[in-house]
Amino acid sequence: MEKRTILLIGHKGLIGGFLYKFFLKKKDVRLLFVDKKHNFDLSNRENLKKYLIKNSGINYIINASGKNDHVDNSKKKSFESEKILEEYIRENVIGPKNVIELSSVHCKKLKSVIHFSSLYGQKSPYHPIYKQKKSLSYCISKHAMEGLTKYYATMLAKKKIRINNIRVGGVENNQPKIFVKNFLKKTPSNRMVKKNDLVNVIDFLCSEKSNYIVGENLSLDGGYNLW
Repeated sequence: MEKRTILLIGHKGLIGGFLYKFFLKKKDVRLLFVDKKHNFDLSNRENLKKYLIKNSGINYIINASGKNDHVDNSKKKSFESEKILEEYIRENVIGPKNVIELSSVHCKKLKSVIHFSSLYGQKSPYHPIYKQKKSLSYCISKHAMEGLTKYYATMLAKKKIRINNIRVGGVENNQPKIFVKNFLKKTPSNRMVKKNDLVNVIDFLCSEKSNYIVGENLSLDGGYNLW
């Protein structure tokens, strides 16, 4: 069995952690992994280029890295500064842009690049269910991520490189019961996203079984965006 070489970016995060444990056990996968907690900065094009040249046999890239408003304190003020917006754009747009551009040139066996946006890459947050408002900059950056996916998918499809994005709903992660209750009122499936929901979809996208899926922003949200 020929092994798939997969680069997982952001293996220390919630989603990245799920994927790391899953692919590490797959016998048909050679897993490479990096994380911004180890100073792997996707906005540093030169360092990223060197890494990709060194690992030019990569077949699939999963970028689960990014700036998330659940784990920072940038949204405490009523309005966000331009500096905060710039930080989100640097991590959630420029970083993925660099990954796509540089890997498509230097990874000769590349087949697919997968990124993650959010429910709020398509629509506004439903503010009443949040104790503290969602970050505007986070939402803007996730909208941009979806546009980036479509743009580069059309550019790279002829090279047989597929660019896709997962629009993830609320991931089960010990949230307060009242939040979960209110969130599920807007979720037809009446449950949060579970680990297996994520890893099985990504495993599919990191295979030849999905070779006709190009430029999609796939909703993994239990139907949340239908209402």
